[in-house]
Amino acid sequence: MQMEAKSADLAGQWPDHSPGEWITVAVALDTAVVPLIGSLLVLLGAVALTGVLLAVVRVVPVEKRKAHNDVLGFVYAEIGVIYAVVLAMVVVGVWDTRAQAHENTYTETNALLQLTWYARSLPQPDRDRLGGLVEQYTETVIRHEWPLLARQHDDPAAWREFTAIRELVNTQEPTGDADAARYQGALDAVASLGDARRERVNEAATAGVPTLLWVALLVGALVTIGFAQLFGMDSVRAHAGVVFSLSATVGVMLLIVYEFNYPFSGPLKVSPTAFELALDRIRSLN
Repeated sequence: MQMEAKSADLAGQWPDHSPGEWITVAVALDTAVVPLIGSLLVLLGAVALTGVLLAVVRVVPVEKRKAHNDVLGFVYAEIGVIYAVVLAMVVVGVWDTRAQAHENTYTETNALLQLTWYARSLPQPDRDRLGGLVEQYTETVIRHEWPLLARQHDDPAAWREFTAIRELVNTQEPTGDADAARYQGALDAVASLGDARRERVNEAATAGVPTLLWVALLVGALVTIGFAQLFGMDSVRAHAGVVFSLSATVGVMLLIVYEFNYPFSGPLKVSPTAFELALDRIRSLN
């Protein structure tokens, strides 16, 4: 009985967190730990590949490697250019995806603010109802859905709130020209909100470098660095410095691609700043 009571007391000391809060903690840990681990792996990889070079130097004499420098140089130039172009295209692609996701958050929040202004033109109780729905949707996206985006999921509650906003706007019946103009603006805002939301959820669920392309990048990196190890140089230290620098540079670029792979996760993720700013403005208008 004493053991059970003690266990109960210990269990009561643990805070009761919701699943969304645990997801937020996990995402924060990923943001802090993954870059450090990635940097260490890049450094260890560069050191290991430099060690491979030292083994090649011992096995294959420099005179034999020098005899093939001209042919290796021509082939290496072709491989290096192809790999550099592919790697650059991937880096630019993931950066553009993140930039588009960031811009899309402001498109979505602009629509929310337009709906808040439209709510102020409605009679009661629709005014408070629409304003409350917009505020509730914005808060749900910040507190519950944003951590889920890092896991490539969305929040069903946010979808229900968006549906309620759309239905409430669609049921309005403008009585004059001014009301009709405001109503058309609200319809456009709802359509823009829906498009921006679907695009945001789709970016979170489908963005990322395909597995086949990852394989091509890794194989290309090994081939590019491997060819650099086959050149014949009189100075082993200079050769080791070249291989280490090339390995570290390629590794850093691959790490950047990995960190930008998903726009809503990692240390360079898109933050809900636009929604936080919009929420403050919405609360001041309601």
